[in-house]
Formats: sequence, C-alpha cells, structure tokens
Amino acid sequence: MELEHHLTLGYFQSHPVEAARHLESLGPQAASALLDVLPGDEIANVLEHCLPVSTAKILEEFPPGLSADVLSAMNATSAIGVLRQFEEATRFDILERLDNAIGSTLRRALRYSPNTAGSLADPQVFTLPPDIPVEEAISRIRTYGQKAMYYIYVIDRDGKLEGVLTLRQLLIDTSGHSVGTLMEQQIITLSAEANLEEILKHPEWSRFHTLPVVDRWGTFFGALRYRMLRRIEKDVEGKAPLGSMSDSLMQLWEAYSITGIRLMTDVAQTLHERKNV
Repeated sequence: MELEHHLTLGYFQSHPVEAARHLESLGPQAASALLDVLPGDEIANVLEHCLPVSTAKILEEFPPGLSADVLSAMNATSAIGVLRQFEEATRFDILERLDNAIGSTLRRALRYSPNTAGSLADPQVFTLPPDIPVEEAISRIRTYGQKAMYYIYVIDRDGKLEGVLTLRQLLIDTSGHSVGTLMEQQIITLSAEANLEEILKHPEWSRFHTLPVVDRWGTFFGALRYRMLRRIEKDVEGKAPLGSMSDSLMQLWEAYSITGIRLMTDVAQTLHERKNV
C-alpha cells in the first residue's frame, strides 16, 4: 500500500494535467477513492487542473473536513469556481470549516449584489474543457447529461470561458477532433455585474435563449436562461420602462419550446446511432 501511495503521488506531482483528465474520466467515486491516499494539499494540486464541476463532484465524496482542507490549499480562483458548484447547504458547511482568513476571503468573492447576473446565473451548467477528444466529451454527456443544454460552454483549466458549441455539433462530429477545434470563440456574454434592467435589455435575447455570464476577467460564472429571465421580468414589472419586451420574450419562449423538443429527439437518436456504430 505504501508503494502504491508513492507511485500515485509521484504520478500526480509529475503529470498533474494528465492526472486531472484521468480523474475526470473515472467518475467521482472512483476518482475520490484514488485520491483518498493523498494529503489535502496534494489533492488540491491535481484538482486545480480539473473543471470546477468535476472537482465539486469529487469533493462531495470526501468527508466535509477533507473537502475544506483541499479547498484551503487551492488558489482562490479555483476554490471560488468549485464552491459555486455546490448546493447552498453544502457550500455553507464547507465555508464554516475553513480557516477564518481564507473563509472570509472566499465569502467576499462569492458575494455579488442580489439581482445581478453574477448572483442569478446557474453555475451548474454542463461545461467541457477544450483539450479533450469529442468521443470523451460525448462520454461525459452520457454521465452528466442532465445538466447539458443546447449550448455547451467550453472553459479552460483556470475557469475562463473560451468558446461555445451546440450539443448537436458535438454529437454529429465523427472526425476525432478535440472540443476546442469545434467551438465558436466569438461569444456573446452577460457581465456578472449587470443589473436587472441591463440583463432584460440585452439585445441578444432575440437570438439566444441562454447567455453565459462572465466577470471582467473572463471567469465563467454560469449561464442565465430564458426561464430565469421571465422570473426577473415579473420582479421588475412596472419598475422600469421595458417597452414591448413581454411580447418578444413570449415569442422567443414559444420558439424555444418547439426547438427544445426537436433537439432532445435529435440527441436521443444521435446517441442511439453512435452507440450502434
């Protein structure tokens, strides 16, 4: 067992990026079992190279105390990205276990004003790194597909938004390309600091039913969907002159409903076809 520990530690220290990819492909339970033999700071060194959602899933398999130790050893940007993936109760529990100085720093960073895009964005949307093959990306969709939307956002290992592609693009590609070669790099985004009126008046709602939210440094916060926009509109109704926004949004919603049904049919059919190839 001691030899296995040293071999594992040596591999993770020498090849953290490759180790991170391997852990993501294993799934949370198997990955946590492999990492369990390492101290918290060594686990952090590897998990910093995983996507935030993957790291969060792995940490949920650990006791809360160990998860807190790992997050304490991560750089602040990585830790914040991971904390945003947890449900509120889990996030609160882990933050309470952190050293006071680290905990307070992370809490401040997590606090965006209520009703800003940063506070309203769903951080648990399905994301992919740019450096994995399409086949591996599809395997992840099968495992974590409940969070997959029409648009799939591509983020780098530092949590920065790099591109976007559609689920259909990914599923029909048979070229062996990496995700990064398929993505569109010109991305329409919402600023994490945008207030309600700015969100509602964003001109690109006429083209997209989901918009990614980033801060001024390009860090990906999550996505703001049309259904959240409808709730926001109700909250501010009568407080700002929104013009004919209601009618246009309803038309968008109707179009999206039809598109969504067709999309899920296409996804199911394409997955079935690829499985039988």
